Amino acid sequence: MKPSYKIIFSFLLLLGIAMAFSGCKKNPSSSPSSGAPSITSISPSSGTANTPVSISGSNFIATVAGNTVMFNGVVATVSKATATTISVVAPAGGTTGAVTVTNTNGTATGPVFTYAGPNTPTVTSISPVSGPAGTSVTITGTNFEAVAANNTVKFNGITAAITTASATSIVAVAPAGGSTGAVTVTTTNGTATGPVFTYSAVSGPDIYVVGNSVFGLGYWKNGVFTGAPSDCLALRCIFVSGSDVYIGGADNTYNPKYWKNGVGVSEPVSAGHNGGTINSIFVSGSDVYAAGEDNVNNSHSIPRCWKNGVALPLTYTYGGDSYSVFVSGSDVYLAGSEWSGPSGGNGIAVYWKNGVPTTLTTGTSSSSAQSVYVSGSNVYVAGYGESNYWLNGVSSPLSVPGSYSANGWGVYFTGADVYVVGTYRDLAKSWKNGSMVDLTASVPSGTTYESALSVTGYGQDVYIAGNDVSKGFGYWKNEQFTVISGAQQVYGIVVK
Repeated sequence: MKPSYKIIFSFLLLLGIAMAFSGCKKNPSSSPSSGAPSITSISPSSGTANTPVSISGSNFIATVAGNTVMFNGVVATVSKATATTISVVAPAGGTTGAVTVTNTNGTATGPVFTYAGPNTPTVTSISPVSGPAGTSVTITGTNFEAVAANNTVKFNGITAAITTASATSIVAVAPAGGSTGAVTVTTTNGTATGPVFTYSAVSGPDIYVVGNSVFGLGYWKNGVFTGAPSDCLALRCIFVSGSDVYIGGADNTYNPKYWKNGVGVSEPVSAGHNGGTINSIFVSGSDVYAAGEDNVNNSHSIPRCWKNGVALPLTYTYGGDSYSVFVSGSDVYLAGSEWSGPSGGNGIAVYWKNGVPTTLTTGTSSSSAQSVYVSGSNVYVAGYGESNYWLNGVSSPLSVPGSYSANGWGVYFTGADVYVVGTYRDLAKSWKNGSMVDLTASVPSGTTYESALSVTGYGQDVYIAGNDVSKGFGYWKNEQFTVISGAQQVYGIVVK
């Protein structure tokens, strides 16, 4: 029997239709998973309703309407969108929770946005945004505690010292050991996360300054404070030799003492005497020289210089003090004062070479030598009482604009120039080859007190420790002042 052409045609038609429907079925494996959105960060991560928030990530839709953003399930208004950034406003009625972005390719869940209550702190900015450890950073925001101790500031999780605080501003010191990361402020009302602070390496020499701070006695290295040991009652001086740091003063039993890398070394006092102070330290090779005084029953003092714990021979008549020591080769130089009478009287400025005194003033008025520096065969001495410094025992005048006396506290020589630092009319001054330089813009008032107490150099740069009454305590480098955060007094400076 021959097949019917109509039956064959109908069969082929039905087979084609079936194949067509089969080809229209969706292949699940054809959906691209690589286009799903992702969120890497939000900034800021906390704030109040209506806070502008920037969401960073990938695979966003580059149209405002193409993305749905939610704050813990509450829809936020999108104001701008690109493939990698979405700008929104934290919605009113939102609560603390994750931020999500949804588009046609999927949903991404990002970090938590914390809604701040009425007293929750917020951080709006930090300045500067980078620097080495020890950098003073101003944190601006709201709802901080006005008492510094009631705020906790952290740099990427490391607690920082706070120097000042108000409701809208905190000044903190970038902590040693910190690393690049966000700055946070915590109070009893919550924690605010601010911008990232980037740590940078210190360039140039190391700058050491000894003094008093809001944290107690100690010294700063490149602005980072190291506290003195707990038995330290007074600090007067600092010396750095290689990696070793020496600080000197008096311990809590009022006896002369210095600390090498925090380990104390007491200097002996004479039998029957009851205390003293180290005013200056000099390290030469393995020998440690300490200048100061040995107190006699709180009635008067005698000048001393100890070498490795043994008092060196020193000629004096009645008593006095030694304030500075300098070692050149095998020669030991001291600057200080002797008394003009058995019960004290006017001080007489003196320097000693290997224990033998050279008298610089007559004692008709009180004077003292405060600092000695030796270069080759030349001995430079600064002091107070006669508006001068001395070169090899010969007086050289310090220029002043009036009849008041200049007081010299430190002396340094480099190249062909002699630098003396001190005060004139209670204001910080320096003298270069006898010519006065104003270190501050202050004017004499009778109630304004500044100081320039110590001077040193590094290469062509001259460093002076002291204070500018309008700025605080710190140091000048080539007459440009740097405030040391938290400093309340400074005594000496070393640059290595």
